[in-house]
Amino acid sequence: MIVTEYANMPIKTNRIPFFFSILFVTFGTFGDVGQVSFGQEGRSLKSKLGAAKANSNQTPEERAAEQKKKLEQQNELARNRLNSFGMLPAGDESEAAKKYRAAFEAFRLAAIDLNQVQVEFHLATQFTEEFRQKINNEWKDAIHKSFAAKTNWITVAAETFTSDPEKYLGIGATLSEMMISDFELDRTDGWLNAAKAITLSRKFEREETLRAACLIAYANADFDFAEKCLEFQKEMGSSAKFLGELSTVREKWQRELEIRKVEAEKNDNPRVEFLTTKGKLVIELYEDSAPEAVKSFMYLVERGFYKRKSFFRVEKHLCAQTGCEKGDGTGDAGYTIPGEADLPGHRDHFRGTLAIALGSDEKTGKVLSDTGSSQFYISFLPAPNLDGKYAVFGRVIEGIETMSFFRVMNLGEEAQRKEEKQPDYVLDCKVLRKRNTDYKPKIVAGKLPR
Repeated sequence: MIVTEYANMPIKTNRIPFFFSILFVTFGTFGDVGQVSFGQEGRSLKSKLGAAKANSNQTPEERAAEQKKKLEQQNELARNRLNSFGMLPAGDESEAAKKYRAAFEAFRLAAIDLNQVQVEFHLATQFTEEFRQKINNEWKDAIHKSFAAKTNWITVAAETFTSDPEKYLGIGATLSEMMISDFELDRTDGWLNAAKAITLSRKFEREETLRAACLIAYANADFDFAEKCLEFQKEMGSSAKFLGELSTVREKWQRELEIRKVEAEKNDNPRVEFLTTKGKLVIELYEDSAPEAVKSFMYLVERGFYKRKSFFRVEKHLCAQTGCEKGDGTGDAGYTIPGEADLPGHRDHFRGTLAIALGSDEKTGKVLSDTGSSQFYISFLPAPNLDGKYAVFGRVIEGIETMSFFRVMNLGEEAQRKEEKQPDYVLDCKVLRKRNTDYKPKIVAGKLPR
């Protein structure tokens, strides 16, 4: 029951992921923030790299030696970037510089705390229930604080750069690099204002920068800014065909906002909390739009079905999928429910949307509407090509940044299963609130588990 259609929107780059992102995910501390002038060493090394010409008369040994030299130069350039990007001008004691240093330090310390929780877990020799609960609580707290500190640093860095783009060009370059790296990891939350600052400055007009900014806007439903990014890309002679349906998505988003406004006034949609190996997700369910999907989901949550279910399929710029009994995309809960994707009041796919996964005909590949069961996916981006095909039944309202930390894999593919990849899991789930409804779904085939 794997979703069979999706938009293919990868951004490819050979750059080393920027060190802020690396640190935020796994490792210890930053080095000292030195006072380095931006760009001099980098430009010098780039000149050296550009001057090296391939010689067709070289022996294999000479070509190998030249390739080794190039790699050494590229590594030197990478190290230089880590030591110069994001640095304030020497002697800068302005209020903007002080605010920037404070935000940077808070981010650094939050990342250290996150790493310490990881170290404590990995060095543990006994896993009692008390210890497990302690680590879970510390992990959730550290993830939350790290994300908040990172988001604040991005905001302050963008403000600093905007205040004087020439003076703080290094900080702008840092944001540009980190934005591309984070988008490739689907970490689009907290980036919108910084993406605007970078793009509208016209200082970093590379295709990959504009594409990342465009899709960050797309993920965050700022379609006016996405359109502006598209205009800049066209000026460069490039295109973004995957946003050809921008006007359609904009219209759908306006409709979605109107529905959400009504729902907020009623304030009675069911809510569920999932604790995962990467943090907490709070989910609001669209009982009025997809009643059978919500009944089935609530029925399974209340019986603990989703505990220890893996996120067996996590694909960049597409979705994170779970709920498979077998962990490879072929399992279900022992029953199927009616399809609701094409109901008159159906909802559409945006970032954080939950939808029921469906099977497809083996011969034709056509999606079979009444094959939904326990499997569902969460969208990383709006996916208009899936609207009306897969029943949307909820959205993430808290912890959406958690999804971007899930390990990318697809255990529906035999080759990846043979690699023995370890997916992320749902550790626990519980109902936070519900209506006075009998959450017992209508069955198309099979029978309900007790």
